[in-house]
Amino acid sequence: MNCKRLLALLIIAALAGTLSTGCWNRREPELLGVVLAVGFDYDEESGSYQIFAQLANPVAMGGSGGESSSGSGGGGGEKAFWTIEAKGPTPFAAVRNLIGTSSRALFWPHCRVLLLSEKVARQGVAEIFDLFERGRQFRLIVKPAVVQGDLQKIMKASFPLEETGARGLDRLVLTTRFDRSIFPEKNLNELIATHAQTGKEMLIGRLEVLETADEGAGDGGSSPPPARLCGSALFRGDRMVGWASAKQVQGWTYGSGRVFRSTLLVALPAEENRHVSIETYSHTARMSLHGDEENWWIEMKVKLHGRIQEFDGPGKLDAENKLTHSLERRAAQAVRNDIEAMFNRSQELRADIFGFGNLIYRKNPQLWQQIRSRWDEEIFPQLKVELTVEFDILHTGMVKDSLRED
Repeated sequence: MNCKRLLALLIIAALAGTLSTGCWNRREPELLGVVLAVGFDYDEESGSYQIFAQLANPVAMGGSGGESSSGSGGGGGEKAFWTIEAKGPTPFAAVRNLIGTSSRALFWPHCRVLLLSEKVARQGVAEIFDLFERGRQFRLIVKPAVVQGDLQKIMKASFPLEETGARGLDRLVLTTRFDRSIFPEKNLNELIATHAQTGKEMLIGRLEVLETADEGAGDGGSSPPPARLCGSALFRGDRMVGWASAKQVQGWTYGSGRVFRSTLLVALPAEENRHVSIETYSHTARMSLHGDEENWWIEMKVKLHGRIQEFDGPGKLDAENKLTHSLERRAAQAVRNDIEAMFNRSQELRADIFGFGNLIYRKNPQLWQQIRSRWDEEIFPQLKVELTVEFDILHTGMVKDSLRED
């Protein structure tokens, strides 16, 4: 009988421990300030880092549930987020100096956006990356971007259609990634891995702050967005060395196999002032190293599939007619032009963002040992790559003919 009672007590104790709730370290949710986005700037005069943290405002978010405008909740029209700032000689010191500006302990795991000013990017991002990689609360899934413009302004700005500025930035990156290929969407984990690779440099997307961005941007229904994604920043090591345009970034996505969807405007063969809109929806990109240590070259092959999205004739878009084949050749040339534009830009800045050096390092280590000391300054700026681009138009939309008569 005693054994049965003891067994019953053990079962009850086990169930009580399983079903009980609570925070083991007494960090109750209502005592935490959830950080949604963070930005780093650099003060050259004092040699210190400046940090901006955007926090969720639970008072505004937990309002009456009625109609609310962008950037404000139901709590009397208050903004759904709040931005605090601090300075420090290192990124971690700046983070610690945020303590005392918020009535709640900062909670970082929900931070989804990491913004870097152009100053801090050119100064070097290694210390900031180390902070996120080493810290227990930080997550490497954050989406980094280099800000062209006033970092403080964009950290305080609201986005139309979104409750918080951080959510607006996060969704802006995702929407641009899936609908256009003008922004290299990468999380911090991938960038750190790229930085650690031999013979490959980082590419971080650019966020351009528009002149309309201010603390009240987005409160009205007709307010324009405070920022836009366009182009990228090229790095050599952990330091930014220059900008690339949106078209050049599109060329990088073609050459690196990162494009999801993009649009090409191709002139009609018979009428150069009229254009056909072709949307790419799948593609492959491969690089290969040929030859030996004495005579070697790199080959890049890109193949894309596309569909006609807009056609203003004349002619019919059959799979095997001359017009379709001509459009395919013109589309392939347009893709080639974009890839070459980005390759030339990377050579100009001596930033091997395509990873040609890493290809040599992996495929022919002996060759890499011979050329690695001369790669950045001598070999890569003069590197010739054999580029082949193929384009297949697989779909013409719901119709083949144009509304325009021949």
